[in-house]
Amino acid sequence: MHVQRFGLTLAFCALVAMAVTAHAQKDVDSAAVREELMTVERESHQLWFKRDSAALDALMSEDFTFVVMNGAVETKADVVPGDRTAAPTRRGRLDVQSLELKPERVTLRGNAAIVIGLLHIKATVAGRALPGTMRVLSVFTRENDDAKWRLTARSITPILAPPRAPQ
Repeated sequence: MHVQRFGLTLAFCALVAMAVTAHAQKDVDSAAVREELMTVERESHQLWFKRDSAALDALMSEDFTFVVMNGAVETKADVVPGDRTAAPTRRGRLDVQSLELKPERVTLRGNAAIVIGLLHIKATVAGRALPGTMRVLSVFTRENDDAKWRLTARSITPILAPPRAPQ
């Protein structure tokens, strides 16, 4: 009886150890994937800043959708700049002097990921200055078990100054 109980206890402990190890490995894998996505997100903004059409084209999915600050929806063809000195948009010429992206959070769901961050930018569209700080939400997907993350959608929202207290 004791031997049988010991055997069951040993088997249970082995199962728990395997489950804990698998969960720990999943956490390590998730952390690595999150870090990879933050890097890809930062690089995607630098590609945009540098107007690297070939790299942007390779990074974006064919059905890429971009929701801009005023709510307009643009496609990959609208945002991949081509060989121009300033990227065209439906709103006019975009000229970026500097940008810095700080990814803050990554949410993973199978072959999809959402990256949320803050974008600090100095740029103009058609000669008008853009807001300096914006919230960025990017969606990345992996298709057909491809190991490469593709930028599928992005939305940028200006962060407005907090309202002043009544005087």
